[in-house]
Amino acid sequence: MKARILCYDRVLSTQDLARELVTSGVRATMGTVIVATEQQRGRGRHGRTWLSPCGGLYASFILTPDPLLPFLAGVALAQALGELGLCARLKWPNDVLVAERKIAGILIEVIDRCAIVGIGVNIEQAPLPTATCVWAEARGSITRDTLLRSILDNLDSVYAEGILEKYCALSATIGRKVRIELATAKDLKVICGKATGIDRSGRLLIETDEGSHAITAGECIHLRFDRDERDG
Repeated sequence: MKARILCYDRVLSTQDLARELVTSGVRATMGTVIVATEQQRGRGRHGRTWLSPCGGLYASFILTPDPLLPFLAGVALAQALGELGLCARLKWPNDVLVAERKIAGILIEVIDRCAIVGIGVNIEQAPLPTATCVWAEARGSITRDTLLRSILDNLDSVYAEGILEKYCALSATIGRKVRIELATAKDLKVICGKATGIDRSGRLLIETDEGSHAITAGECIHLRFDRDERDG
């Protein structure tokens, strides 16, 4: 992917900088990538804080909106990590795992006919004890710029047919028991069952004792693997 890369040291949020660029009316913003060494107010889904100390990759890509963009970005990121020696898997809808621990996340916001794809990857350190980082898993000092270039190259390669099939092949969610939490205006709806696949609209398919569900959005929690399920 040909990109115009803008690098910063410390910022509040690369997503916010990308949003300002899009809404300012500056031409030729498509394909721009905002990269920062550190974020003070990095965020994830639902406004959650994304801890962003020095030593990670924090980038926002300004791209053309696409209904399958979350899956395109996930596959590109997982493939990039795979090329660097990590066995990365995708947790629906937007997390990347290595050895069942979170190593990266993706946030997509659509503004003024542009999609801003935020990617955060733990490279040198894991900011939480439940997470992991590239250096711990790859046993080597992979640089931020090397990973960014690999992601850009993979974004080019995944813009093709069969993206959902590629996503399913890399999925850590399909085939296991999950708990889906759906927040409504009044309460929290919970669905527990087995994730069986992704439909053509990108919805997560869940089989429960009560029937089938197609989940568009929600919080997905992986439940304990049974050994026979893992091997099957």
